[in-house]
Amino acid sequence: MSKISLVQEVKQSQKIALTPQLLQAIKLLELNNIELSDYLDQEVIDNPFLENDVTITEDNDIPERREDSETSDEKILTNEESLDFAQEESAITDETSLYSSVHSFEDESSNFLLDTLAAKTNFFESLREQVIFSVLKPEERIVAYALIEYLEPSGFLKISLRDLSSELNISQKTVHFVLGILKKFDPVGIFSQSLEECLGTQLNEMGYLDEAMVALLDNLDLLARGDLKKISKICFVDEKKIKKMVTFIRKCNPHPIDTYDNDFENKIPPDIIAKKEGRKWIVSLNEETLPKVVLLSGYWEELSRKKISKEDKRYLSGHYASGKWLTRALEQRVATILRVAREIMKRQRPFLDHGLMHLKPMILKDIAEELDLHESTVSRITNSKVISTPRGSFELKFFFSKAVESSSMDGQLSASVVKEKIAELIRNEGDKVLSDNNLKGLLKDDRIDVARRTITKYREAMNLPPSFERKRMKRLEV
Repeated sequence: MSKISLVQEVKQSQKIALTPQLLQAIKLLELNNIELSDYLDQEVIDNPFLENDVTITEDNDIPERREDSETSDEKILTNEESLDFAQEESAITDETSLYSSVHSFEDESSNFLLDTLAAKTNFFESLREQVIFSVLKPEERIVAYALIEYLEPSGFLKISLRDLSSELNISQKTVHFVLGILKKFDPVGIFSQSLEECLGTQLNEMGYLDEAMVALLDNLDLLARGDLKKISKICFVDEKKIKKMVTFIRKCNPHPIDTYDNDFENKIPPDIIAKKEGRKWIVSLNEETLPKVVLLSGYWEELSRKKISKEDKRYLSGHYASGKWLTRALEQRVATILRVAREIMKRQRPFLDHGLMHLKPMILKDIAEELDLHESTVSRITNSKVISTPRGSFELKFFFSKAVESSSMDGQLSASVVKEKIAELIRNEGDKVLSDNNLKGLLKDDRIDVARRTITKYREAMNLPPSFERKRMKRLEV
């Protein structure tokens, strides 16, 4: 055997075989509770030995285990460790059971740091529903669904209509026709192809779109520079009128999906809940949205005693084995999510007690090493799960941020804390607009020593304009 082929063989032997069962377990970890519910509904339809579990456990009883569960599974799922972590007065603790009853709790703090995360997935579903109720031909519906797929997160449509026409092999005339219909969908401004069009659509809806406003929208670059004299000449109105028109523009939202999200009734329900009981913090799964399935072992035993063909028996045996694997994978999913969520909250205890300014720097590797998990496993869990706390609802990934050197807080601060401090300084800057250098000096006074380029990067990440733009906007204020 050649040296090259030997090396290839060794490399191949080191690879982990991604079996269908392993791929399914990975997928289950990635799903949040709502997505998992849809997934399990389909599994129940496809598998005669699975049934939705609609029973409600009371008094924190542990649901009865199936007789086919193995000892190794028992050990994994019932060996719950107390998470008292050397805090004399309080701690984060486990619930009695992985599936223990969880009740929602009222948020007592009025100083929420973030509103409950909006369900953008549901938003796109609402667009598809509007397509269904529109009078469109089959070919036009294909175009409509394609346009929805290409919609930017902000609500703008950036794809070239010519390219889409070519990709779908449908005439440009049809594509333009369908887009015209979609632009009438809710929210106002959706599917706009430019900021000017988005603002114009909203202003027209409010009754503010006249010739002067159209001219103003065509010259937003002059508005950004604060050149009111030149704008007034172009629009044939005086500067006082221009300032009034600017107040109308400020009533618009440059990102229509954001507007829709803020008012959207169906907020993402949390997958995990953190609440304080006495001096302890309790982290548990939200049972109200946690879907479960039951493996019908009795039904399998009944069928296995009957005389059936080998083909039917092979079919039933395969589905029973698949159902058994799924129920175990679901239990393991619960155990893993809870371990990760509790460790995150344990490390972010100062945030729970005192708020955003006490968020600790933390990376995926910290959690992975502590729990002896792969970083990719932690990433899959944190990218899709929402936790409800008395300080608001957050995606788990919110709690991860790099460290920024500081002479306070044990020498390090979370990058999220620094961003919040920058945003707070800009919010409160008053008439004296702060440059990035000014911000650097003020942060240094607060014992946070960061480079000016870092401040610029954080400011831009928060979509906060530079000082010269903020100065010009203040000049336009009425």
